[in-house]
This record gives sequence, structure tokens and C-alpha cells, in this order.
Amino acid sequence: MRGFKRSVIKEELLMLTGDYKLAIILNQMIYWSQCVKDFDVFISEEKKRNEESQLELTHGWFYKTASELAGDTMTNMAPSSIRRYLAKLINAGWIDQRSNPKIKWDRTKQYRVNLIQIQKDLNQIGLYLEGYKVEIPLEVDPAEDDQDLIQHEANEVSNEELPFSDEERTYEDEPTEESTEDSPKEPSSIPYAEIITYLNEQTDKNFKPSVRKTQEKIRARWQEKHRLQDFQKVIDTKTAQWINDPSMNKFLRPETLFGTKFEAYLNEGDTSKESAFDLYVKGLE
Repeated sequence: MRGFKRSVIKEELLMLTGDYKLAIILNQMIYWSQCVKDFDVFISEEKKRNEESQLELTHGWFYKTASELAGDTMTNMAPSSIRRYLAKLINAGWIDQRSNPKIKWDRTKQYRVNLIQIQKDLNQIGLYLEGYKVEIPLEVDPAEDDQDLIQHEANEVSNEELPFSDEERTYEDEPTEESTEDSPKEPSSIPYAEIITYLNEQTDKNFKPSVRKTQEKIRARWQEKHRLQDFQKVIDTKTAQWINDPSMNKFLRPETLFGTKFEAYLNEGDTSKESAFDLYVKGLE
């Protein structure tokens, strides 16, 4: 007895593509990428691809006709429609396409999923690729090169003194070893989960506290003696400022909020007495 087909719409892919049919087809392609015979080498290439964009991709390819794809996804679309949707996924950089490199007369197209690009684009909207067979950590730190964020904040502080960077900051006002006797003891562990849960609740995003880069940012600020209330204040302040601004909403993420400008954000003070939810509701009016 044959197994039944499954056609799944994942919310994160729907939010990424903006079209449920695109989300269904992309999810099916992602599923097939886990079934290739050379999966281990495919994943190895994806990890290298994260660092070398021009890497030759020789593994992880599979072939499907438009008719097969329509049947497997149970969309009942015409092959020409399937090909149009595939072209959109290819143009977005989420899948690659090639002809059979060994048999020139074979017109069946081969496809390969670009896991790195999918994860990067999901991260930009505060989401991640859930349920995949393995996790591929992204080695890039987009906050370091976000020129639009730099320009935005430069405009905000153009008439003010710029905050010190980590390298320029002095610690003359910090307590010495002799004066820390009466200071409260540090908790035995850093509350990564509590901080990220609060961020997700305020911004309606879905970051993971287990991501290495996220933990590095939080740990760096924790070592500067910042505590949970400081993280929550920064989250509240920047959420109130950015949540309804499409160009800035993407910066409501750990890399930006908990980076080297954390102390500057912390000292901005309350920019609004209204909650982020109140601002959101006002935006709907």
C-alpha cells in the first residue's frame, strides 16, 4: 500500500514568499533536498558556500518535471504555471537550476536548494528555517555592514556627541575590586532564553536563544555589567521607535540591539509612554 502525499504550508515560508503556492513549492523543494543521495556532501558545500559565494556547486541536485511537481504538491496547476512559480523562486535566489551536465539532450531541469540564502532572508524578517534535518549556522554578522542603519542613526545624532565604541570606552567609573564587596552577586548563568523570549514577545518575532552569535552579543554586554532590566529597556525603546517603520523593523534583532551601540540605546530614555502594541494599534487606524 502506497503512502499518502503531504502538501504543507509553513508559516515562515508563507511570510518569506508572500504567496501560499510559492510557499508550498519551496517547502517541497526543501523537503527533496533532504532526500538526495549525496546529502552529506551537499551540506558540506552549503557550509562552504556561506563563506565563498562563487563556490562550484556539484552536489545536492535533483530533477523534477513541472508535471511531477504539480502532482507532488497537489496544487493541480498547469505545468506552465509551475514553471512560472519556479522562475520566481530562482530569481529570489532560493533555488538554483541547471540542465543535465552529462546528457546534453536531456531537457529535464535539475534543481538545488540554496539553504544559506533562505536562512539569511528568513533571518532578515526575524524567522528561521524550522524542522530541517541539520542546522547550518550563518557566519555573517549583518549588523556590521548595514549602511542604512548607520545612516539612519547618523542622522539622528548629527547634532549630538557620538557614543564611544567598545575600543574607545573607558572604565574609570566602574567599581574596583576593593569596592565590589557590597555589590550584588552575579547570577550563575546568563539568562539568554529570558532575554530572547522578551524580545520575541515585544516584536512578534521568533529568534532562538541557542544561536551562537546571539549568545556572543548578550555575553559581551553582560560582561559590561548590564543586566536583564537593561536588555528589556533597550528592547522596549527600540521597539517603540522601529516597529512601525518598514525600513527599520528588520533591525529589531539581537545583532543590532545587543551590539556595540547597546549602551547608547540604553541611555536614550523612554521615547514614548505608549507600548509597542499601542503604537501598532494606532498604525491600523
